Amino acid sequence: MATTDDTLPPMAETPGVICPQCRTVFPHASAPVRCPIDGGGLVDTRVFADSGEDAMLGRTIGGRFSVVARIGGGSMGTVYRARQEGMARDVALKILRQDRVYDAQAKARFEREARASSVLVSPTTVRVYDFGQEEDGSLFLAMELLDGESLGQRLRRVGKLPVLDAVRLARDVLASLAEAHEKGIIHRDVKPDNILLTRATGQGVEVAKVLDFGIAKVVRGEAGVDALETQAGTVFGTPRYMSPEQAQGKPLDARSDLYALAIILFQMIAGHPPFEDEDAVLVMAKHIKSAPPKLSEVARELSIPRALDAVVDETLAKDPQKRPSTAAELSARLEAAIAGWSPDVTARPQALPARKQAPISRGVIVAGAAAFGVAAFAGAYALVSAREVSPPAPAASRAVESSAAPRSASVSAATPPPSASPSLVPPESLPIDDHKKKPERPRHPAPAAPPAKTEPPKPEPPPAAPPPKPKYDRFD
Repeated sequence: MATTDDTLPPMAETPGVICPQCRTVFPHASAPVRCPIDGGGLVDTRVFADSGEDAMLGRTIGGRFSVVARIGGGSMGTVYRARQEGMARDVALKILRQDRVYDAQAKARFEREARASSVLVSPTTVRVYDFGQEEDGSLFLAMELLDGESLGQRLRRVGKLPVLDAVRLARDVLASLAEAHEKGIIHRDVKPDNILLTRATGQGVEVAKVLDFGIAKVVRGEAGVDALETQAGTVFGTPRYMSPEQAQGKPLDARSDLYALAIILFQMIAGHPPFEDEDAVLVMAKHIKSAPPKLSEVARELSIPRALDAVVDETLAKDPQKRPSTAAELSARLEAAIAGWSPDVTARPQALPARKQAPISRGVIVAGAAAFGVAAFAGAYALVSAREVSPPAPAASRAVESSAAPRSASVSAATPPPSASPSLVPPESLPIDDHKKKPERPRHPAPAAPPAKTEPPKPEPPPAAPPPKPKYDRFD
């Protein structure tokens, strides 16, 4: 028996199915295929509660897609799990948000994704089955439904991937891009969140699939596809994975997608992209001006093959002319770079990075200066002990003694007898022990001064007469 009583327990605690349109709940045992009141589809009450009671659940889109669950949402629209009647398969149904229906650019981007994806059939591209518009103006896109997680979710969860797995997933992406480029489609937004990791039916190997060609550029083919697309100088894409020419708003070709793929490969192996900053403008400036670091230097512990390091470095060239020209060429070079390489076989100890000299602390400097001072004082003390001289004699008697002493006595007086005890000398009077200073020659006694001659005293001259007083006739 159906009920619409608002006093019932919360939806998640009520077993059964519900019509999202009229909110009628039916027990599982007696639930009809469709709501007998308005003909809408029925969904599990728990699923309806988990979706935030999204009214889109239970609706039939395009007359053939019954929405059964909500998968996720974004700025452009919401993705639902839907059942395609007549084909007996589940699909991922992307529906443009209602507030975007009247946005000309949003509608053009949605239609561009549908047209670009519908012509791609590579097993590494998420396929598009159908595209249409509802009577209320809602646009929808039916795509291949896959179980898995995006590469962005994987990297946020585990940080980085083994080298061989990273290269294999990169080559899956290149297979998708190769088909798109051959058909004149440039993705322009290759990034980890637009790469889905899933397992192929009956296979245990994970496969990478490219999705979201919403800002793809069709460079040839049907006229009018790019009527609302970027004009010169307008930038589309994600700054962290933009090529230099894309960051500058220049014309793009397939090599712009290859640059973005090399950024992703770098991140998968190193654990972070080569250019990072919280400011998107600064990241774009680094793509334009700064040289990327070497992958082998960032991930020294992995013993990256030189060939792989060279391929990544070449694909990250600022000049598109210096990059590999096609996705197929880049894929072949990546395969050759890891041919025969195994981390268990070829891994070898890496040279430790040069250790930075630790800053010398102030205490060490003071201790070293103190030790040097002690050593200098000890050396000076020993030198003074060896060259100790007797205290200088008074000036009056020194001249007499020097004149009377023989020459040998002055030389021997400079060297004290061995038994003489050294006298302490204050540090400020110590001689400088300079190895460059020339040794002093022994001083010889100065020759005795001749005796002064005595002269008789001279008589004092008589006092001079005062000068005559001048006469001034006029005033005298």
